Amino acid sequence: MKRFLIVLLLLAIQMPLMTSKDREVPSIGAQVFIEPGQTEEEIDGYFRILADNNMDVARIRLFGSHVLMPDGSWDFSLYDTAFDAAEKYDIRLFITLFPPTDPTADVGGFKFPFSKTHLEDIGKYIEAAVTRYRDRPALDTWVLQNEPGNGGGRLPESDLLDEMRIRWREGHPAVTQQGSAPLAWNFDEEEFHNWCIAEYLRWISETVRKYDSRHGLHVNPHQLLDNLKEYDFDTYEEFLTSLGVSMHMSWHFGYFDRCQFPLGISVMSDIVRSAAGDNPFWITEMQGGNVIFSGNRILCPTGQEIEQWLWTGIGSGAEGVIFWMLNPRAAILEAGEWAMLDYKGEPSDRLTSAASVAAALRDNGRLFASSAPVKGDITILYNKESLWTQSWMADSIHDNANEGRKKSAVIKSVLGAYEALSVWGTMPEICEMQEYCWDDPEGKCIILPDMVSLPSDCIPKITEFVRNGGRLIMTGLTGYFNENMQCMFMKDSPLEECLGGKLKEFKAMETPYFSIEFDGTGTEVPAHMWKGIIEPVRSEVIARDGDDPVATVNSYGKGEAVWIPSLIDLGAWEKDILPLARLYGHFCEKQIQDFPLRLASPAENVIIRQMTSGDSIIAVIVNKNSFETELEFDGPIPDNARLLYGTAMPEGSRITLDPEECIVLTYRK
Repeated sequence: MKRFLIVLLLLAIQMPLMTSKDREVPSIGAQVFIEPGQTEEEIDGYFRILADNNMDVARIRLFGSHVLMPDGSWDFSLYDTAFDAAEKYDIRLFITLFPPTDPTADVGGFKFPFSKTHLEDIGKYIEAAVTRYRDRPALDTWVLQNEPGNGGGRLPESDLLDEMRIRWREGHPAVTQQGSAPLAWNFDEEEFHNWCIAEYLRWISETVRKYDSRHGLHVNPHQLLDNLKEYDFDTYEEFLTSLGVSMHMSWHFGYFDRCQFPLGISVMSDIVRSAAGDNPFWITEMQGGNVIFSGNRILCPTGQEIEQWLWTGIGSGAEGVIFWMLNPRAAILEAGEWAMLDYKGEPSDRLTSAASVAAALRDNGRLFASSAPVKGDITILYNKESLWTQSWMADSIHDNANEGRKKSAVIKSVLGAYEALSVWGTMPEICEMQEYCWDDPEGKCIILPDMVSLPSDCIPKITEFVRNGGRLIMTGLTGYFNENMQCMFMKDSPLEECLGGKLKEFKAMETPYFSIEFDGTGTEVPAHMWKGIIEPVRSEVIARDGDDPVATVNSYGKGEAVWIPSLIDLGAWEKDILPLARLYGHFCEKQIQDFPLRLASPAENVIIRQMTSGDSIIAVIVNKNSFETELEFDGPIPDNARLLYGTAMPEGSRITLDPEECIVLTYRK
């Protein structure tokens, strides 16, 4: 027992990162659901279908409850059959470690050990599984845990958690009140929760590494936009070789209309690609089939949507996409659902659509082998402190009527800023504030959309960013609190010099939505709930509401700070994105012009992902409108452009796409 706790709690040990097999092109595959009752012929048939449909990777959940015998021995014969079939058809395997649990009541798997004894049992399962398959040619990557994180819920109280809490407190003394100092809040419980999740994943990785030092290590966060606040991606990078994400439109896309699903894939991919650091990222689970009793949204993807989703993920830089799933499980929750095969075991239109994308990737392997997303100089920053603060406040007031006071207000503001830039055909980067590279800011732009809490150590970085030539766009309630939930607009704000003014107050408006008209642009942008009134000191007023200055721009050092202390990103997300798009198009004009392709005017429900490959540009263009859409670009598309997928060809600076059409084209720079 002692050796397990030492490995779990020891922070200083750093294992060397292993790399999985080289991949020539982005991979497409599916989860093959293995369960008792399947015959060798059935299992062989699943892998044959993958190969016949141009898929080269599969994921298998290695159920501990299937292989643990009553006498404590292990019987892996069912999964041996799957490995044999994968090797027969040259399919690489992502194996999800899934320690024994009650399969009737724990469909997704437990997220944290229930006790020290449970931890020891988990270790025995890992040893048995890894030593069984570490030398099999089909093995590519170990998925350490299915969908880590529990949505911020409390971890199970146990002797194990007690010992971890003691260790945590030794290195993290609680904030205490002294004298007349302002009340200071802390998020120690949230920090402890995240640390426990990260340390459990580290322990799994180190346990695997005892027996296998060669294969990849991976996890797939889920419900990403809600669970961002509990993932410590920077720590994960220390022991993972790739980072993944689950994207189920029926579970994880509640903030998006169906026509926005490619936008949701794009934004989640950009978050995970940034969070992966130097590691590649995968879409480890993507919805592949119909839902009936499971899922929050009734949905069956169309073949066209499968194409759109795949190309959007690949255009966002995914190293691979694995569908959930090829064949359905037979019983209990999810039985008969989610599959890309019909009940007769034959390929659906969803599977054949995925096969056509996989074929296009294979046929253009050299081009895609060295492809990478175009990275622009516009970055939207978020931070956990804002997500924690907004969540804490929402739990305190339970206001379900006003978007600005819900848990989702911060992340929806991020989405509003992201969509407003995406409709120009240019994708911003998204990065956690503490992980952003603040070096060399000249010509770059950062957007802080409703970051209600700004950690004190980030304030000097933001100030220096502007002073040294960057552009800051700060909106909503950004900077209302510091990391201790102390209001920073009372007395002297630490950003006052950079912003060139002070905040007089916020005023709740009579209606939930109002408009701000910006001088010189003719743009009237929707905003939500609160009007922030500025007292300019050195800044120039660029918008007023009556006599109240509500937006300013300030030259500071070599850079510039734009301040709009009203919820314009959230207002645009809820009401109308185009006015905000025009505003950001004005403030980010230079950065938008630096993209290889950019639209002459913003286009709703259109996604354009751009990649570079050597001296070539690859563009994925998806039209989610229900009508034919003509796109006009800011300049002609080169004559050497050729189609890799789809039918619509550019004519000069225009492309006309049918409803729901997706094309992929390439041209030489």
